[in-house]
Amino acid sequence: MTPYSSILIEIAIPVLLMLGAERFAVIWFLRTPQQIAWVRSHSWLHPNAISRARYPMGFISVAFLHMGYPRLCFLFFTFWMITDITDGDIARKCDLYTEEGESIDPFSDKLMYSPMLIYMAWRGWLDPVLVSLFLAFDITGQISRRFSKVKAANLFGKAKTFLVVVLLIVVGLVLIYGPLPFLGRTILPLLGICTSLAFCSTVFKLIPNYWYANILSIMNLLCGLAGCWVVLTGHPLVYALGLVFLGQFLDLFDGRAAERWGSTPKGELFDDVADGTSFGLTTGLIAAASFTHLWVGIVLGGVYVGATVYRLIRFVVEKRKQGILGGVTTFSGMPSPAAALMVGTTCVFIANDAISGIIIVVTALLMVSRVPYAHFGRSILPKIPKVVRVLVLGAFLFLLALGVHRDHYTVPLLMAFVTAVGYMASPLFWFIVKNRGT
Repeated sequence: MTPYSSILIEIAIPVLLMLGAERFAVIWFLRTPQQIAWVRSHSWLHPNAISRARYPMGFISVAFLHMGYPRLCFLFFTFWMITDITDGDIARKCDLYTEEGESIDPFSDKLMYSPMLIYMAWRGWLDPVLVSLFLAFDITGQISRRFSKVKAANLFGKAKTFLVVVLLIVVGLVLIYGPLPFLGRTILPLLGICTSLAFCSTVFKLIPNYWYANILSIMNLLCGLAGCWVVLTGHPLVYALGLVFLGQFLDLFDGRAAERWGSTPKGELFDDVADGTSFGLTTGLIAAASFTHLWVGIVLGGVYVGATVYRLIRFVVEKRKQGILGGVTTFSGMPSPAAALMVGTTCVFIANDAISGIIIVVTALLMVSRVPYAHFGRSILPKIPKVVRVLVLGAFLFLLALGVHRDHYTVPLLMAFVTAVGYMASPLFWFIVKNRGT
């Protein structure tokens, strides 16, 4: 039996069974008002009680590991991290949110993974410098909750917690099953990403809320400018595409941040300039540099950039005419982030000028068209079950970290390309569903 077969049988299946049992219990026992009332009446099922129960579990996990029971350690650790999903669902479905809970929950997560990180750094399994930086940012962020109005974990903090758990599980698998080249290469990149997320999470707790959206837009703009520099200096186009993808991730949340916490008078301008740079200019340069004949690439890249600029201007003008102040759920024409993903992955992933040219032209036409496209963040993403979102994001980031370490990005590019094609064709699916309904 190969190590990966053993991992599937001894680790993956038990973890999936635990997760499945937890999801079944939450859904089954919170179906009716009577069941919800029963949960509310039992203090030991209160989300804060579940969070506090996690306080010693990270230390117990380290004790199991130190005593030579790594399998028990990581199954025990995973079980208690799954309860972090449980208390959130109970808080939402039973209306048991408290201001205290917004601080207790992230604190319990830190007490879960921090002892493991410290122990692994002490044993030399993780880079002690990166672990020290991570913990410094993490502790600063936790202390800042005493002085800031926002107590709950932000998006960077949630992503950080998820990836730290993935990192610890990967290290645990290497400890249990010996050297695993496919998994082992991801450890250092994952730790670096976790440290960066911890830094971002802390910074966003220390700045005024109304600057959240602007900072996300400015970070998106910086990704676009860096992507332009990568292309113009002759570096591999996949690095520029990676920066565009990072910009898309930031753009996914800047609008919602503005709606939730407000923004500055120039916030919408920051967003438009950032989108035009990352999803227009940078992606156009990627297209121009990807063709065998430079003049063909310049023409097609110019067509794409022109369509993007027109698309952004039309959106702003029509939005103001209609008096829409917040975000929208449906776009008229393919949105620029999706177009950038489609064109960028095509030019990097497909080594055929004819196919790339056709896709660029089709994408440009769809951007300036009136074809209705659902907003991915507001209309599509909420309909996807949370567990599926977490698993897909985790798998993508894991494969991306592996690709960064090996400087080989075929699998992440394929996932991004398939996603882009699916979104491009989504109006056709909605049309078919609508017709069947009528």
